[in-house]
Order: sequence, then C-alpha cells, then structure tokens
Amino acid sequence: MNEFRRMMQRVLKNKKSEQLVILFLILLIAGLFFSRALLSFASLAMALPFVYHMKDIYRNKLLLLGIGLILLPVLITGIYSDDKVRWINSVLVKIPLLTLFLGLAYTRIPEKVWNNLILFYLVLVSIACCWSLWRYFSDPYTIQQSYLKAKVLATPADNDYVKFSWMVVTGFFLGIKLLGKMPFNRLYLAISCILVFLALYLHLLAAKTGLLCLYTGGLIYLFFICFIQKKWKLGVILFSCILIFTVFTYDLFPTLRNRVQYIVYDFGNYSKGHFLPGYNDAARWLSMKAGYAVMQENPIMGVGFGDIKTAVAAWDVKNYPTSYEYERFLPTNEWLVYGAGSGWPGMLLFSIGLALLLFLTTAKDPVSVILAVISCIPFVTDDSLEGQYGVILLAFIAFFGQQKFSKQEQSYEKPV
Repeated sequence: MNEFRRMMQRVLKNKKSEQLVILFLILLIAGLFFSRALLSFASLAMALPFVYHMKDIYRNKLLLLGIGLILLPVLITGIYSDDKVRWINSVLVKIPLLTLFLGLAYTRIPEKVWNNLILFYLVLVSIACCWSLWRYFSDPYTIQQSYLKAKVLATPADNDYVKFSWMVVTGFFLGIKLLGKMPFNRLYLAISCILVFLALYLHLLAAKTGLLCLYTGGLIYLFFICFIQKKWKLGVILFSCILIFTVFTYDLFPTLRNRVQYIVYDFGNYSKGHFLPGYNDAARWLSMKAGYAVMQENPIMGVGFGDIKTAVAAWDVKNYPTSYEYERFLPTNEWLVYGAGSGWPGMLLFSIGLALLLFLTTAKDPVSVILAVISCIPFVTDDSLEGQYGVILLAFIAFFGQQKFSKQEQSYEKPV
C-alpha cells in the first residue's frame, strides 16, 4: 500500500510539472511573435515546474555546466564594469537560458504534445508572416525601393527582422522534423504547404541571416542524403529543386534582387576600406573591427560587459569620426562581444559552454544537426545573446526543438 501511494505521488508530480511546462510553452510561443511582455513572463515562469524536480538537479550536470560557462564571463566582469546598468541588463537578458533549461530539461513532454506544439508554432509563424506581407502589399513599390537603402519589410518581434527570420527558419526545420514522423495524409500536405510558404516568405524578406540558415540547412540535408544514405539520385533531384527554387525566387521578388544589389554595392565599398556613413553592412563590419580592436587592447579581462558599447564608440570616434552615432553599436558577432567584454579567456569559456549545450541536446538525425547549426549562425552574424529574442530562441531550440524521445515513444502520434 505504501509503495502504491509513493507511485501515485510520483505520477501526480510529473503530471503537474508537465501541465505547467506545456502552459508556459504555449505562452512563450505566442509571446515570440506578438508580445514581449508575455515572452518575458513565460520564459521566467518556465522555471517554476523545477520545484517538482529539485532533487534531480545533478541529472543534467553537464548541461548546467555548459550554461554556467556561457554566463560566467558576463557575471565576472561585473566586478570591473563601470556601467553597472548595462552590465545588469546583459546578465538579466541571459537568464531565460537558465530558466528554460530548468523547466524543459527536467520535464518529459509526450511526443503527441510535442507534435501539437510544433503545429501551433507553425500556425503562429504563418500568421506573423501574413501580417508582414499585409504591410508589404499596402505599398509594395516603396518597400521594394527601400531595400536599396538598407531598409527591409516590417516584421513582428519588435521589427527585428534578423531575429524574426531566425524564428521563421526555425519553424521551417521544425516542420521538416514533424513531417519526417508523419504518414502521408491531408495534414502532411497542409504542413508541406506551410513550409513552402515560409520558404517563399524568407526570400521575400531577404534577411541575410534567415537565408543563410535556410541554405546551410539545405546543404547539410543534401550531404546526409548523398554521403550518409548514399542516395545520389535523390540528392541530385533535391539539389536541382533547390537551384530552380533559388532562381525562381530571385526572378519573382524585387526585394531579394534589390537586397542583393545593395549588399554587393556596400561590400564593394567597405571591402576596400571605404566606409560610407548610413550603410548598414558597412556599419556592422565596422562594429566587428571595433570589437576585435577592443579585445586586442584588453586580451585578458576585456573591458567588462557593461562597457563594451562605450569602448566601441570611442574606437569609432578615433578611427572613423565620420560614422553616425547610431552606427556605433555592439560588435555584430557574439564571439567578439565576449572577447571585447571578457577577453580571450571569456571567449574560450563561451565557446566551450555553447559547444557543450549543443552537443548534449543534439540527436543524430540530420534535422537535429541542422537545428544545432542554425543556432550558431546568428551568433556569427549578430550579437544574438545580447537581446531577449536571441537568448530565448537558443534555449527554445536546444531544450524543446531538440527534444529526444525514448524508444517506446518513437511511433508517430497525430497532432490533434
């Protein structure tokens, strides 16, 4: 009788934890697209179910170590950062990496629920893309011309088109992962149509990060088909389809053509050392030069995460005084942010922590590897961990998108 009572207590404990996590995941997904306040609440509240699993803290000690190594350089530099407000903001914005870990890594989400949540994500990201398209069709010519001047289409997520394109491409590959477990039926066709729509939208939006993630994922998948599965004919067919799709979208979308034209023109200037004020890519490259210079001047400890922006701005004023004040921002590369803020040791700790996090959460299937890779690309092209959306997306992919199911759960359960 006592054993039965203890068993029932365990079942109820797990059920309560699971229900809370699912609730907060629904709020988190909705918040990603429509409400920063909801996103903040859900990402922090995700840690609450951990109260049911506190005794299991050492079960994922290596994952906890990885997160700790990512946070440690930021925390330590608070000792010598002059601007404590910016340092505190840099710490606080990274907290969801820990809270999502505590909520998701210790709670088993049934595969059927996982399927439904992915479907929910796909529906919401499609609605968000439709809202963005509505803004485009309200004045297409003006928006097309704006792409020649470093402007882009309005998007949800506080108009952060880089992070939004990352959200879209994440939904695309999560959808691919879902299709891989489904039988061919009406729902399969509906999800396939959504994925085609998302791929088309990414080309219309023409955000470099989103397209780089999309095509990198496609190449990884082709490599898997050709060299792992040895299905050369299928690989050739898929490569041909990707090539045709690329040419088709380039011819179809003026925004993509104008974006490419702008990138080529801007690159032609800053690659020769001509940094024209007002050009976005030039400013981003300049920020990376500044970040590297600050790191070289402070190789052991960095300047502190609270003072990176001040140091970068000072370098810009000294070396490129014609740049505008709004162009003096953090290095658009997360490794250079850590290098400037905490020196080479901090950059090394961050690299080890990120590698641990992705290695321990990535399964062996190709889509899982793709999700891990597209988690890294935005860190190369942007300071993604210095903003709320980037931190939460990394945690969302690692602890939810990469969820591994036990063998007895592997059979497909249709979303409802």
